[in-house]
Amino acid sequence: MASQPLVSIITPSYNQAAFLEAAIRSVLDQDYPNIEYLVADGGSTDGSETIIHRFADRLAWWVSEKDQGQADGANKGFRRARGEIIGWLNSDDLYRPGAVAAAVAAFRANPEAGMVFSDVDSIDASGQLINRMRFGPRTLQDLMAFKIISQPGVFMRRDLLEKAGYLDTSFHLLLDHHLWLRMALH
Repeated sequence: MASQPLVSIITPSYNQAAFLEAAIRSVLDQDYPNIEYLVADGGSTDGSETIIHRFADRLAWWVSEKDQGQADGANKGFRRARGEIIGWLNSDDLYRPGAVAAAVAAFRANPEAGMVFSDVDSIDASGQLINRMRFGPRTLQDLMAFKIISQPGVFMRRDLLEKAGYLDTSFHLLLDHHLWLRMALH
């Protein structure tokens, strides 16, 4: 892994203007120096495109066009991502400061890992913590027993994502869990 590997972050979004700017800022304000940020908006009608335009000069790529849902939007970004490490942050989620640097450090400490993940906080509309989801190590058997991993805390190696075949667009719920299962098989 290069000294500062490129980390690609993909945000799919659709009519999430109320949350989108905070999600974008949580990525752009990371202290890690080598981030490529891609936003795939599904043709929102709520002012999301105006928000994206405000940050366009800091985005590697963005689009606002009708898509087939969250999986399709994320896959558009995955296909364009150049990073060795990939993160997927939905438009109603946030990264804590230092999240990307911590993920890179975890990959450095575990060079055989194809995916790393963290605990995830749930917050309310005012930013107050309402729940902390804690996740320990997971095996394929754990995932098959539906011991979940929360998508905002996941970073994965691009080569593993490509082997697993991206998100299945026929899934609209649990699409992340389905991807984790396929990644665990590799």
